[in-house]
Amino acid sequence: MSDSDIKSLGERLVSYCTEYNIPLEHVFEILTDQKVTPMIRGKAMEFNAYLLLTKILSKASWSVQKLNLNAQTGTYDEDISVTHKRTGIILKVESKSAVRGSVSDGKHAQKIKEPHFKVKCHRSRSNIKLAGSTNDRYSIDSFDILITNPSNAIFEGKTVGEHLEIVHDPDIRQMLLEHYKAKNDLELINVCSNDWRFCIPKDIAEKGFIPRTPYVKLNSDENWKNLEQLELRLLKVVEEKWKSNSQAKRRN
Repeated sequence: MSDSDIKSLGERLVSYCTEYNIPLEHVFEILTDQKVTPMIRGKAMEFNAYLLLTKILSKASWSVQKLNLNAQTGTYDEDISVTHKRTGIILKVESKSAVRGSVSDGKHAQKIKEPHFKVKCHRSRSNIKLAGSTNDRYSIDSFDILITNPSNAIFEGKTVGEHLEIVHDPDIRQMLLEHYKAKNDLELINVCSNDWRFCIPKDIAEKGFIPRTPYVKLNSDENWKNLEQLELRLLKVVEEKWKSNSQAKRRN
C-alpha cells in the first residue's frame, strides 16, 4: 500500500467516524470489542470469498458479483451471485463461518470420530423475523453453494481477553499444527483462513433442510470439497438447472 493509499484510508476513516459519531480516539477499542468483532469477521469472510471466486473462476465463463453491497437495515443480506455467461443461469453462493472453538480431534466425539469442525448454517434472529418463520434452519433451495473455512473453529470460545486465542487444548492444537504443517500459531491462522471448502446443500440436507451446524472433516470429507473442484461442480449445477428450466418450458 502506497503512502497516498494510506493517507486516503486515514481520511476515509476520519470521515466515517464523523458521519456515525464515533470517537476517533476509541475507534479501535470499538472495533475489537468482543460483541463487534464477530460481525466484522463474518462480513470480512463474505468479501474474502467474493475476491477468491473472482480469482479462481474463469472470467470468460463466469461473472461474480457481491450482492447487497449497501444492504439496508431490515433487508436480508445476501452473499454472492455467480452467473454462467453462456446460459445466463445465476447461482447463489453463501459463505458461512465455522463455529468458534468447534475444531475437534474426534477422540471424544459422538458422531465424527476423526478431526473435524462445525459450520454455523442457521439463520440469525433478525433473519428469522425477515423470513416470517420460527424455523432457524435454511431449506436446501436457499443457496446453490455453501462455502466455508475452518479459521473461526480454531479459536477458543468465550475468552476473557480482547484478542482471539488458539484453542487451549494442547492435543488439538498439536493436531492442527501437524495437519496443516504449520510451525506456529500465526502460520496456522493463515493456512486455516485459506483452507476453503464448498458443498452443495442437498448433499448435506436432512429432510429438505440444511443442518444447523453441519460437520466438516479435515481429511477427505465426502461432501465438503476443495475449491479446485468448484468450477466443475458449478457446471453440473448449471446443467441441472438448465434441464429443469427446459422441462418446465415444455410443460407450459
